[in-house]
Amino acid sequence: MNASLLAAAPWWRPDAGDTLVIRGGRPSIIPVGSKAVREVIKKYQPVVGLHGHIHESKGAQRVGKTMCFNPGSEYSSDVLRGIIVDFDAAGDYLDFLFTSG
Repeated sequence: MNASLLAAAPWWRPDAGDTLVIRGGRPSIIPVGSKAVREVIKKYQPVVGLHGHIHESKGAQRVGKTMCFNPGSEYSSDVLRGIIVDFDAAGDYLDFLFTSG
């Protein structure tokens, strides 16, 4: 069975999607995203994961067999980003293209 995961929360990305927070009055950079969403992806292995929420952090990454995407957006610049995902006739992931407008 081929399935896709659509979730507002992004998968946890320890190598990308960092954000600046204040801890103890000092700035600190930390990885962001949901470890629970990442565990669901690892357990069920959908063909693709389509995510959002972290608007400033465009990214694409494999989590196991699943190709995960967060197109990001730049609302302060009136730029909305999206993604086109290409599947074959059997529903398997082929390729993607980030878009903006």
